[in-house]
Amino acid sequence: MYYFIINPKSSSGKGMKFWWIVKDELDKNHISYSSSFTKYPGHATELAKEVCNSSEGIKNIIVLGGDGTLNEVINGIDNYKEVLLGYIPSGSSNDLARSLHIPKDPLKALHNILNPKNFKYLDHGKITFLDMEKSPRKFCCSSGIGYDANVCFEVQASTLKKKLNRFGAGKFVYFAIAIKQVLTIKRQDATITLDGLKKKIYKKVLLVSPMIHPYEGGGLPMAPKADPCDGKLSVCLVHGMSRLRTMILLPTIMLGKHILFRGVERFECETIEIKFEKPAPVHTDGETPAISSHIKASVIPEQIRMIL
Repeated sequence: MYYFIINPKSSSGKGMKFWWIVKDELDKNHISYSSSFTKYPGHATELAKEVCNSSEGIKNIIVLGGDGTLNEVINGIDNYKEVLLGYIPSGSSNDLARSLHIPKDPLKALHNILNPKNFKYLDHGKITFLDMEKSPRKFCCSSGIGYDANVCFEVQASTLKKKLNRFGAGKFVYFAIAIKQVLTIKRQDATITLDGLKKKIYKKVLLVSPMIHPYEGGGLPMAPKADPCDGKLSVCLVHGMSRLRTMILLPTIMLGKHILFRGVERFECETIEIKFEKPAPVHTDGETPAISSHIKASVIPEQIRMIL
């Protein structure tokens, strides 16, 4: 049995379009499945919990949506040994699919799921909010506090992104807001602690991005050397840069060359504690679950078994 969790509104309706293609193929080949559609934020988490509690044994959970939908599903899984996770990307960013070379074509992605050649055990992380009473939030691909989270926060509130997604041009909103944020964001001093041991204060921090996979923001290799199977976070920290220098830095991120700049630090660690002077948006896989000044990002010991 395959349990499909579908976000019909992903990328302004592409999710529903892809589902009809997938459904037709499943029915044509008499494959047993159940399908559930998300109806509101957080619903995919509830649906994943229902599947996990529905029966004993292995559950094949297939996500059809974007990185945000996959994030919600991950947050609904509590027994990793009983889940095989599949992914048919239909979002506007699809950073996890890019990292794992999952096909954009829904039929090709479905074929790989129904005829798996291998499974991959993948790391995923968790953000703990240390300055508020809020449940931790898992992430499967990327996270961050500061600039990149500010961009995500503003994009989420943008009605223009939804309109442009209909024409496959949603990334232009990210680009425009990214430029705006460079010109307006207030940099903060931050205290960074790695693995509970190394502690250092950084001045005028633009962003801190603990990553599992290389990409975020629709294909930007924020952590180009990230390995999703090594049990570590790959952290990118940008600090001490003027706005002009930051503008020069931005295009280099597209090629992963930003890590060569002075003022860009790169860490490999299992945990990182980040304390800002004032609250700032925090993102997990492009979604912004909180505004916080003190967080801890860590790698969850159990790995996710994914169908590739």
